[in-house]
Amino acid sequence: MTRSLQEQASRLLATGFGTGFLWPAPGTWGSLLGVALFVLFLAPLDWRWQLAASIGFMILGTIAAEVAVLELESDDPSWIVVDEWAGMWLSMVAIQGASGWMLAFFLFRTFDILKPFPAGRFEQLQGGVGIMADDVVAAGYTQVAVHAALWAFGI
Repeated sequence: MTRSLQEQASRLLATGFGTGFLWPAPGTWGSLLGVALFVLFLAPLDWRWQLAASIGFMILGTIAAEVAVLELESDDPSWIVVDEWAGMWLSMVAIQGASGWMLAFFLFRTFDILKPFPAGRFEQLQGGVGIMADDVVAAGYTQVAVHAALWAFGI
């Protein structure tokens, strides 16, 4: 069966350029890709541009995940990692420096895995929205925790 260009592009994006196929822990690989791309392309920008790019990517990633889910007729396959990538970008907005980025990475992965309330409920939404929503909540928790830690330790 031949895939359309949209399906191919969606699958490429949904898999985080293939990082979703890396084992173990494809979500961690997708998150690491998110960190690397944020540092390379978004970190030099003002936080408003970082936020705009992150929101835009979250929307694009939701669409890509939706197309991939419809193609496979599966709820949330582990190889879809665009949500981790977008979650990392949202987690890193307005955070500067390697120590802040590392803290954001570890906190985001923790919140994404544990899914504290209400993240687990958002994951139950259908399609691309459900795939992306719990990671957006995890990114919100990460933003609060990182900023609180940076403030508390005077970093």
